[in-house]
Amino acid sequence: MNNPMNQAAVKVSGISLMPYYVLGVTGTTVGIMVVAVLNFFTPLDPIQHMILGQAHSLTWNRLATFFLPRLLMVLGLSYFAVITGSNRMLKPISVCLSRLKKGMEPGPEIMEAAKRRLLNLPFLVIPVNICMWLLIPAMVGVSSTLAGILDHRTAITLSARASMVGVIASGIASHYIEAISRRQLIPFFFPEGQLSQLEGVTRISLSRRIRATNRLIALIPVTVLLVTLMTLQWEISVSPVPVVTFGRGIIVFTLVLFVWTFVFSKQLTRLLCNNIVDPINELALVLMNVRKGRFDQRVQVVSNDEIGFAGDVVNEMTQGLQERETMRQSLNLAREIQQNLLPKQDPVLPGLDIAGKTIYCDETGGDYYDYLLPEIDTKDRIRIVLGDVSGHGVASALLMATSRALFRQRSGMPGTLAEAVTDVNRHLCRDVEDSGNFITFFGIELDLKEKALKWVRAGHDPAVLYDPEQGSFTELKGEGAALGLDDTLQYRENRISTLAGGRIIALYTDGIWEARNPEGRKFGKDNLHRIIRENAGRPSREIMDLCIEASRRFQGEAGYQDDVTLIIVKISIDQPQAPGV
Repeated sequence: MNNPMNQAAVKVSGISLMPYYVLGVTGTTVGIMVVAVLNFFTPLDPIQHMILGQAHSLTWNRLATFFLPRLLMVLGLSYFAVITGSNRMLKPISVCLSRLKKGMEPGPEIMEAAKRRLLNLPFLVIPVNICMWLLIPAMVGVSSTLAGILDHRTAITLSARASMVGVIASGIASHYIEAISRRQLIPFFFPEGQLSQLEGVTRISLSRRIRATNRLIALIPVTVLLVTLMTLQWEISVSPVPVVTFGRGIIVFTLVLFVWTFVFSKQLTRLLCNNIVDPINELALVLMNVRKGRFDQRVQVVSNDEIGFAGDVVNEMTQGLQERETMRQSLNLAREIQQNLLPKQDPVLPGLDIAGKTIYCDETGGDYYDYLLPEIDTKDRIRIVLGDVSGHGVASALLMATSRALFRQRSGMPGTLAEAVTDVNRHLCRDVEDSGNFITFFGIELDLKEKALKWVRAGHDPAVLYDPEQGSFTELKGEGAALGLDDTLQYRENRISTLAGGRIIALYTDGIWEARNPEGRKFGKDNLHRIIRENAGRPSREIMDLCIEASRRFQGEAGYQDDVTLIIVKISIDQPQAPGV
């Protein structure tokens, strides 16, 4: 068996935090270059003089002796700040990954700290970056002012401009960090999703994120231009310049600012759209598979916003649908098995015409009937048993199968029908004594040799005996509680001594006569008896089908709310005598 820690070490071996450092260094470099370009095209004379020198042109000598050393100094200072800040921000994650790579258990506290830091990382980088872009330009501006290189107004302009660029860089870096985290780290730390359930993390709604991005794109360039124009106003008030020179400088600077704004806004918008659209596309793909009946795919949840929550809900839904589909397949199999437990065909015995049928309201049910031949080699005696387990569904189906096995086993042993029912009840009581379930039962035994009818009733509706000569129905009553309630009961057998040909016996569960129409009225036993009376001359199969079809039409589209079983037995032996019930 594989060690879970070894498996975790294998999974984490391909995970690296290096992309975060590369992103920080690259973003800082690009930001500084943008500031340099904006400063190079600024219309402010002090800045132009500082960059170009007395010759007002950028020569290789000027670039190597003045501009490049200062650029490298700023880059070095910025890289140091970026790497130091990244180490601090990534420390909980790196500690956890380091322990996992060594095959060590990180512990719940270290794991939780790593998860929280991972989700907070895109939001931590914004204040850290902004602080860096505020402090470093301020330090350079103060030192340049103290050294007499720049006046305080120009230093303020450069610092403000760098800070504005830094805000943009922070926004872009935040979206990039989120994209990097979603590739490896979030799927590793949150394989089951549920990011929104982790406490102690920052959550920003999609609407607030979109509004913040739009404001960033709209306000930062305008602010940069406004600060530049205000500083120009200060400079002109001290040292007026020709209008043409002033206008040309403003146009050039505005064009450069426009290009920069276009590039960064496009990049920022692309990152925002990808971070929103990609998870939505994955959600849509999973939902399309659900529509096709495939429930095995899951959404990779990578955020704790509304999309992440929707992904968790979809995963729970697909899991529920998959479990329901598995249950449905199991129930279909159970239905197939249970249908096989019912008689596959009606028995053919001289002097008897028998037809029986069960309809389950669910995939499985609790109704049970069977034909039992106590003596295999004889064709003049048969037992017909009918049971109705309390409730319906899987639990009732299991108890129905148990009852069938007990009756079949007991039928092969000597004894009367009453003795068989008594023995089965004793066994059932042991099985269901703690469940509260029970079975109502009615069983008959037809002895064609003696032309006798025997029956045992155990809490079930009485069967009926129809005499076509008299046009009357007789209920086959008898005492006896339902099976599974009292293991001390001794069931009693009832008897009709002789039978006449043409009589019809109907055994049924309450599902057929308790069927209700849309108005709530029951089908009733009277309707059942009427159909039997009007069709007494037909074969038992036709009588049974007519009864069931009438019950179905009566209830309309509602469908059966309970299991239905109906057995019709026509007696064709020729010895007419009055029954004694």
